[in-house]
Amino acid sequence: MKKRLLAVFCLTVMVFAGCTKRPTTSANQLGSPQRISSGNANASEPAVVTKDGTVYIVWVEHRGKDADVMFESFNGEGQSLGAAIRVNPQAGQATAWRGDQPTIAVAPDGTVYVGWTGRADTASGSSPDIYLSASRDGGKSFVAPVKVNDDPKPGDHGMHSLAVAGDGRVYVAWLDERNVAAVPAKDVKMNAVSSGHHMESNRKLFFSSSIDGGRSFSPNQRIASDVCPCCKTNLAVGKDGRVYVGWRQVLPGDYRHISVTSSSDEGKTFATATIVSNDEWVLKGCPVSGAALSADADGTLRVLWYAGGDKGQRGIYWSESRDGGKTFSPRQLLAASSAHGTPILLRDRVDAAAGVWQDGEGAKAQILGARFRNDEKATQVQADSPAVRPTTFGAGELPAAVTMNERVFIVYVAQDGDKQSIWLITIDKGKLDSAI
Repeated sequence: MKKRLLAVFCLTVMVFAGCTKRPTTSANQLGSPQRISSGNANASEPAVVTKDGTVYIVWVEHRGKDADVMFESFNGEGQSLGAAIRVNPQAGQATAWRGDQPTIAVAPDGTVYVGWTGRADTASGSSPDIYLSASRDGGKSFVAPVKVNDDPKPGDHGMHSLAVAGDGRVYVAWLDERNVAAVPAKDVKMNAVSSGHHMESNRKLFFSSSIDGGRSFSPNQRIASDVCPCCKTNLAVGKDGRVYVGWRQVLPGDYRHISVTSSSDEGKTFATATIVSNDEWVLKGCPVSGAALSADADGTLRVLWYAGGDKGQRGIYWSESRDGGKTFSPRQLLAASSAHGTPILLRDRVDAAAGVWQDGEGAKAQILGARFRNDEKATQVQADSPAVRPTTFGAGELPAAVTMNERVFIVYVAQDGDKQSIWLITIDKGKLDSAI
């Protein structure tokens, strides 16, 4: 997979603008960013989750070819609950790619799970494998990781996703190159010149589950073939236990559309996949943009994604399914945007949701957000109709965000001297409501 090029950026929220130094106070004041990475390595690929009043954050610290997955937890005030610790047991053995951050989830019993990718080692013949690490003491320590993919031959694995069901079952999905033919070198070179996008062989989508707290995993199960190789997968589990998997499917003619399937028997079998929307997006390369999924308590599945095709405006779209992912409502344009990366779907109110995403890239990258309502009026809006004007949160890319109680926690990367660091900012949800 194409290795992610780290970008330099800062995040602005409300009157905060530009990069700032780490606060000298021990507490994270509302609206005041605090650095949470070490500061002596290039840090990127953050992910965040909340559970029972605690915010759990993971990220990757890069030192040349070596990388470590780091973990730290915070209380509802944004105060650290302990020093950051390394998740991977052997220093430098992790890796990450653009848009393929570690994954994190918390089980009902409080077990913290972190999914991450091991670094390939040509000397030993190891490949980028998917690992799951578990902490059973609230994030104070992690037990030895368990490898999820079971293929005996070295191969590429990545773009993984992680979810935990209400009964504690752990689900992992990822992209896999086992038995995949390589793209001829001449086609790779031609595509790079003509489109500017990196071209790789399509991958296969695999799935596995654990019923013993991540100590072992079921035999790997192939869900789909001809999957876009650089687009993040996504998992969601409904209150009824239904498991949803989302990915970007490559269709004949190089159409790249979001696809979803579901399982009602704890991942043993999956229904025929459904294309969420015919976006008519033709691309001979990797957009590095997956979909975000949200399974609501009432059985509604919501999907948020970026479409860059010629059908309608390019931008962030959403759709929903009320029959277990068999059919989807006509897509609705949330905001016209030149988005990059996988958008974030925030569920912070019963009747509304918000999307957060990256617009543009490099020096022009911006973090944008917009709200959409889940009511009858919203679902009756004509597809591709003018959407709300999104709010700009500041310059940057690849944010991670969650809501908890009356606050929003945003994790991001910003320049810190000659390095890049992970920063956390906490804002009042009322500001988010008034903004989007």
